Amino acid sequence: MGIESEQIDWEQLDMMADGYTPDFVEIYEEFLAQTPELFDALEQHLLEGNVPAAREAAHKVKGSAANFGFLGVSRPVADVEHGAKDHATLEGAAERLLEARKNFESARAEVRASRGI
Repeated sequence: MGIESEQIDWEQLDMMADGYTPDFVEIYEEFLAQTPELFDALEQHLLEGNVPAAREAAHKVKGSAANFGFLGVSRPVADVEHGAKDHATLEGAAERLLEARKNFESARAEVRASRGI
């Protein structure tokens, strides 16, 4: 479909969607519903300073977002995961999480406008 976006990997999303079947739409809607809950869990781990739990939560968010082509979410959360894993630090993680939350809403709106879901 040829749309350029910094937020979304359209090729990945369209590949996952496989024609935007009802089954895909159901899975996509689950992703949209669960991601804010995953963000909340990650935020709680950050507030607690729980590096291992934050790393695991970031990994879940990153993987889900990447599967749906939500680059603007997966990239900043990957930074949180790598910081927690490689440096055992959560420095800057709150800012990256805030960026991911904002990007999630932007990407969600972009998909709705472009693909109608």
